[in-house]
Amino acid sequence: MDSEWQKLPFVPPAEGCRVEHIDRTGPFVTRVELSLPDGTPWVWNSRRHRYLGGIRTLPAAAGDWYDKAQWWLEIGLLARIGWGISMLFFIGSGCFAVASAAGFAPEIFGSFAHDPFALNVVFFIGSIFFTLAAYLQFLGTVNADRISAIARRRPLQGRLRWFEWRPREIGWLSAFTQFAGTLLFNINTFDALLPGLDWFQEDLLIWAPDAVGSICFLVASALAVLEFGDGRWNWRPRDVSWWVVNINMLGSVCFGVSAVYAVILPGSGELLDAWAVNVWTLLGAICFLIGAYLLVPELGRNLRALVARVSAE
Repeated sequence: MDSEWQKLPFVPPAEGCRVEHIDRTGPFVTRVELSLPDGTPWVWNSRRHRYLGGIRTLPAAAGDWYDKAQWWLEIGLLARIGWGISMLFFIGSGCFAVASAAGFAPEIFGSFAHDPFALNVVFFIGSIFFTLAAYLQFLGTVNADRISAIARRRPLQGRLRWFEWRPREIGWLSAFTQFAGTLLFNINTFDALLPGLDWFQEDLLIWAPDAVGSICFLVASALAVLEFGDGRWNWRPRDVSWWVVNINMLGSVCFGVSAVYAVILPGSGELLDAWAVNVWTLLGAICFLIGAYLLVPELGRNLRALVARVSAE
């Protein structure tokens, strides 16, 4: 079993487990069916592993090595981290929505809509919230085994990791790619505040990071969809996680279309289509607003299952 576990992106839930089946998407492991030492079936899923889910069938560790009150505090902390990811993405999306809506319907927003510097400041602030949320999400990914151990009330192994290179894991790659995209949006929106740029400088400093960042978001969202569906797209509208990954995918597509229209034309220094840039950015921001909001019920569902499991013991 040791050789099998070395190839899998998670720590065994107990000693003596047996791998029954592995689902892969290219080089990525998305789902693993195994048997616990007592023969109980247990399923590992990449997304649920990172969001406190998929632990209903795993018995808690016996013994009194832990302080149960401390366990509740730790679970509360994990819940607040998940809530923080949702709120940070929500605020960042809100900033993008307001700034793009002002460009789309200036008659509603008054003088604010006619101040390019103010609009770009709001975009920049929104990108900072995006980056903070994406890093928290990445932090949860690299510490997924630790979070899972806390949830299962089992001894922790190793220390909290602030960064780790694990590109062979689909969840890690999705989170890391999105984090990289948000950093590029930081550059893009900051450079938009610089005065006196010619068309070439604007394309190089503003449009290029925007375009590459949008590609990163598309890749990250596609990986999240594949991760949720165990390597394929499926129709599961009753699952809140399905809505999260698919709405975020739609938002990434909208941001990508916006980036296409945001290229600066040589000579004129004008956007290819300013109206389309604002409309598609607004649509993408609305999608990310909804996706950020839905992270809360997704986390709540997983926490309720966890609490029900512990309360029944």
